[in-house]
Amino acid sequence: MKIILMRHGNALKGGPDHARALSEKGVREAKAAGVFLRSIGEMPDVILHSSLTRSRETAEYVQTELGTDGLLSERRDLKPEDSPKNFYSGLLAEFDEYVGRDYRIMVVGHDPFISDLASLLLWHSRCELSFGTGSLMEAEGFDPKAAWTLCFYVKAKYMPGR
Repeated sequence: MKIILMRHGNALKGGPDHARALSEKGVREAKAAGVFLRSIGEMPDVILHSSLTRSRETAEYVQTELGTDGLLSERRDLKPEDSPKNFYSGLLAEFDEYVGRDYRIMVVGHDPFISDLASLLLWHSRCELSFGTGSLMEAEGFDPKAAWTLCFYVKAKYMPGR
């Protein structure tokens, strides 16, 4: 099983935090992520995103660029202030039946949540891993007692088409 983590694309400034939409740069970042994943053959089976506008829009653009639909699933436990540990525990329970299979879960969220979740997966502790907007990371694993294996980490600025 693999997990693809993505910080939402760049968002507009101002207004209520939950309603901040993607900027033009953020739209380009989200589209580039979808094109990148499709080009390397890493197609998610599900895309989990937060209820905040910028996360939902990012997930929608990624899905469109993947050339598919029906992947999106809004989660209420993916906001910036939510607990990555609690999210991970819930993920383990929810997707347990896919362990050992070729299944990819994509998570589109916010910082510091995404950085903390990546640290938890890879090192079981918080570290100085930083996700700029539009950045992607993929890891393989699913054993709660073992660290996941890093497959790739790429910043948005290095993705073609952004």
